[in-house]
Amino acid sequence: MSVTETLKDAANYAALRTKLAWLTHKVHAHSQTVTTLASDIDDAAEQMLDAAETMKALAVDDATTSEFADAALTMTGVKDSAGAYTAAADSAAAAADDAKTTTEHDHGGIADAVDASPVDMAEAAFYTQQ
Repeated sequence: MSVTETLKDAANYAALRTKLAWLTHKVHAHSQTVTTLASDIDDAAEQMLDAAETMKALAVDDATTSEFADAALTMTGVKDSAGAYTAAADSAAAAADDAKTTTEHDHGGIADAVDASPVDMAEAAFYTQQ
């Protein structure tokens, strides 16, 4: 199964399980990427503030030092937004984990029984309970 297929294309338990595992991994990876970027932006903001303070100490004009301080403030806002995004991504990752776990818990035994059966599975109507 291609990882670009939709969940509708996952026509059986094994394909769905593979797709859910891939999606869960992707959500976790994106969350980690955003966390790393937020940390990098925070570091850059601190360096911008340090540069502004250094320029002030060297009597650089207020307009120039203010530009650095404003940039640092904007970066801090971006970092805070990235933190909120990371929290949302963590929630999405937890939901993806739950979906994967539920699928495995609720349907894994059935898939194992079908795989272990010495005969092919009958049409679904055969298994209907009256």
